[in-house]
Amino acid sequence: EQLDIAVDYDELSKAGTIMGSGGMIVVDEDTCMVDMARFFLAFTQEESCGKCVPCRVGTKRMLEILQRITDGQGRPEDIPTLEKLCGTIKSTALCGLGQTAPNPVLTTLRYFRHEYEEHINKKLCRAGTCSALVKSPCQNSCPAGINVPRYIRLVAEDKCPEAVAVIREKVPFPAVLGYVCVHFCEPKCRRGQLEQPIAIKELKRFAADRDNGMWKERSVTQPPTGKRVAVIGSGPAGLTAGFYVAKAGHKVTVFDSLPVTGGMMRVGIPRYRLPDDILDREIQDIIDAGVEIKTNSRIESVDGLFNNGYDAVFVGIGAHRGLNMGVDGEDNPGVIEGAEFLRNVTINEHVTVGKRVVVVGGGNVAIDAARTALRLGAENVSIVYRRSRDQMPASREEIDAAIEEGIEIDFLTNPSRINRNDNGLEVTCLRMELGKVDRSGRPRPEPIPGSEFVKQCDTMIKAIGQESETPDGFGVEVASAGRIQVDPDTAETTRPGVFAGGDVVAGPASVIEAIADGRRAAIAIDRYLGGDGDIDEVLAPVEKAAGYAPPEGDEAEYRPPVMAMPINERITCFRMAELGFADSDGKVETARCLRCDLEDR
Repeated sequence: EQLDIAVDYDELSKAGTIMGSGGMIVVDEDTCMVDMARFFLAFTQEESCGKCVPCRVGTKRMLEILQRITDGQGRPEDIPTLEKLCGTIKSTALCGLGQTAPNPVLTTLRYFRHEYEEHINKKLCRAGTCSALVKSPCQNSCPAGINVPRYIRLVAEDKCPEAVAVIREKVPFPAVLGYVCVHFCEPKCRRGQLEQPIAIKELKRFAADRDNGMWKERSVTQPPTGKRVAVIGSGPAGLTAGFYVAKAGHKVTVFDSLPVTGGMMRVGIPRYRLPDDILDREIQDIIDAGVEIKTNSRIESVDGLFNNGYDAVFVGIGAHRGLNMGVDGEDNPGVIEGAEFLRNVTINEHVTVGKRVVVVGGGNVAIDAARTALRLGAENVSIVYRRSRDQMPASREEIDAAIEEGIEIDFLTNPSRINRNDNGLEVTCLRMELGKVDRSGRPRPEPIPGSEFVKQCDTMIKAIGQESETPDGFGVEVASAGRIQVDPDTAETTRPGVFAGGDVVAGPASVIEAIADGRRAAIAIDRYLGGDGDIDEVLAPVEKAAGYAPPEGDEAEYRPPVMAMPINERITCFRMAELGFADSDGKVETARCLRCDLEDR
């Protein structure tokens, strides 16, 4: 099968590529760039004649440093030392091989410097391939660092409360994540190299649905420090930061402009995916930890907060404003924005969509809007997306669920004009084809001339992305789309004492990423206020772990089915669509875990 390459050799040459005799090496998100530089240095060492001192000694020294970094023993001075060695070798080596030997190191340092810094400062290999830094790929890929293998073992032992306690050692929303996490862990699961990855998210929900709150027995709040912290926004980032800052002994008040708590967890995720009672229960645990939440409280300036005695501020206002499509007629009545549509449905505003609905976009908001419109009584719902299904950013399972419910998806299609007439909206669309790769790393969709066709609808929902609305009064540096600039390690903004995280920093992302931002900010805020930044807890008794025992029977090779409400029932209501694992299936699924974190596996 022929492989089509989107860029030619001239383009590769501009990027610094050198054509050699070693063939092609394909890298992806599972490739550690530090380890790749080490590999090429080792290759160069084998090819070197050894007569040239700069090449022989210099590359050997660089290889030793790279090996140390990938072994988790790197030091901050290693990066400038590598850069100095690269310059010396390139300028003094006597042959072409020696002069180009430092290129892999220079290139990776230039474009992937953050990976070197993570290896050295955080002992983290993002790709999950440096074995000295990674015990289990699932835990390594979790933004919050949840100990996945450990809680799966506890579920296997019928200890669901203890399993939840393990999850709560890193996050205050175990049940929410069990319902809606995008599960970065599952694609990294080694079981997936055999048949299917472990259903980690479903097992998290399985444990949370059987929790009795035993984690509270070991949860400790430090004595009051007299310090006060304001949190702007009650989404996952803000509530997580508030929770851990409060447990460190500081007084926390959360302000939210909406009449409800939870941010996008409440107004961006429909109830058929995340029921109110699940979210309410975990927010109540945060309130019980001493966090005060004030709704209908818009904050436009942090000066007033500091003047009122707050010692630090965390900004987690999310990204709630929808983007325009740039299409003629999108301001017509009947064209509405996706995030606003979901928000209005949640806070019980009267929302009607008619019988025919067209949704534009390919993310989770688009899928949620389409499935919500169906539940509001629409008879025909279709999604228009300008790329292919493989490039659709929505979760695979959400796309599958939408198709199961009868929602049509027009791939490689984009609206070009919207007119309103007596029959509703007339949407002119163009067929698209994929061109060269753009900055997003995906082939750019390009219109096919003469491919116009028309779709009729009563309502069009545009869901092509959101941006933040960061008030000027916050006094922080803001980039495009209202995103606040922060230190990636401390979440501190350009204004001392003001921290930020979640979608207002990263753009629309996931609940687990926002939680990770909240944790990181809580550590920095506590240190800023004079604490030690230690927010870790041990909430579950330490157990003796048994090694991997192969499951018996062919039925244990693949995931058990997840129970779900019948399609003809679920499209008529907002009750939970997926019902989770049956009691017996949860334990069957845990048996498939390879126990990657154990030395004797």
